[in-house]
Amino acid sequence: MGRRSVEFLKPRWVLAACLLLLVFSVPHLSPVRAASAQPFSIVYLSPVSYNVTSGSSFIVNVMLNLTAGQSASGFNVKLNYGNPQPDPVVIAENVSYSGNIFGDTSSNFVSTECVPPIIICQTADPTDAESGWVHFSALPESGNPVNGPLSKLLFSVAFYVENVRNSSLIHIDTADVANAGSGPFATTQFIPIVKEDAIFSNSGVTAFFNYLPTDTPSVVAGHPNRFDASGSFANNSSAAITSYSWNFGDSSTGSGPIIPHTFQSPGTYGVTLNVTDVNGGKGSIHRMLTVGFPLGALLLAIFSLQKVPQSGVLVRIFNSSNVLPFENATTDSNGQVAFNNLSPGVYTLAFSGPTVKHSNNATETILAGWTTQDSVGLEVDTPPPPVPWYGDIVFLGGLGGAVAIFGFGLFLRRRSMRQKLRAKRASLKKK
Repeated sequence: MGRRSVEFLKPRWVLAACLLLLVFSVPHLSPVRAASAQPFSIVYLSPVSYNVTSGSSFIVNVMLNLTAGQSASGFNVKLNYGNPQPDPVVIAENVSYSGNIFGDTSSNFVSTECVPPIIICQTADPTDAESGWVHFSALPESGNPVNGPLSKLLFSVAFYVENVRNSSLIHIDTADVANAGSGPFATTQFIPIVKEDAIFSNSGVTAFFNYLPTDTPSVVAGHPNRFDASGSFANNSSAAITSYSWNFGDSSTGSGPIIPHTFQSPGTYGVTLNVTDVNGGKGSIHRMLTVGFPLGALLLAIFSLQKVPQSGVLVRIFNSSNVLPFENATTDSNGQVAFNNLSPGVYTLAFSGPTVKHSNNATETILAGWTTQDSVGLEVDTPPPPVPWYGDIVFLGGLGGAVAIFGFGLFLRRRSMRQKLRAKRASLKKK
């Protein structure tokens, strides 16, 4: 972005009231997932499929596949395991941070650890106290930074199987990965993340699929996606899945365990997968997908070099590939400004305002389906100190002087009258 000072808006991840880390000694299971070239980092669950009997436990590993050129030092992840209450299929019973990607050091502290009903947290998020959710995070300042390419554990969750002959989707609801930034004005920087879920089932033939956008951080219209049903399985492990049938909810269909698909229009689509095993057993799953517009957004915070938010700064952005080449906006009282519905590309930013002394143009890369967050430090004129108001002093001084002069005049007048009286008395005595 050229020569500039950079700031990122820090997320206020809620510090949980409970910081007790429960560590369990269960070996991590090996990842079971299809390998594919991916331009964005992935938070995924490993293995992708689980099949154990009632009364048993299994471990879900929450993994980070950090792509080349990216660095990370903290994360914020929320899982939902979709239990039909009040008769849950599985229950989270433990969480472990042991062997995590940042290393087991005293500097790696946990900022949020909520595993209801085992560990209930009182936070602003009501789901942190609800069964069916797991919330775990570590602040970006707490970890030893790691650089991609790298694939390793973030944390693990142990689940206990309550219900016989049923299934439970284990879904990544939130996955924020960040680093502490670099340079003299370093602050938290988020990186684009895509997600992959997992499935538990001990009932018959289980259909399941993940979907990944291939060139955007989220599913947007006009961009390809990769649908992967290789996590489908039969309860009888010897019965292989032989047929995969897709309906994407937009009048498009397909077949095969892994298939590409592009949604042409934004909206909400119901995607259905039907599978059949070698014995003729069948399974089905229906998942709703939200397809966004193929546009991005930019959120900026403008500071002085002393890290004071700057209001009233005019920000102009330009992208030669955009239909409207220039867009202008002025920072608010917090020094923030947002640009929405931007075409993907590289934008040039220019800054001006009554206090802006000097600023180099900056550049920002906008991705479809992603909000780029950044902060810029500008050299600004320091306002002069307010001029003291001497009007009251002058007024009082003038008033005091006027009173003094008036009083002196009265004194002179009285003295003159006394002298005249004495002279008159003296002349009368002589007569």
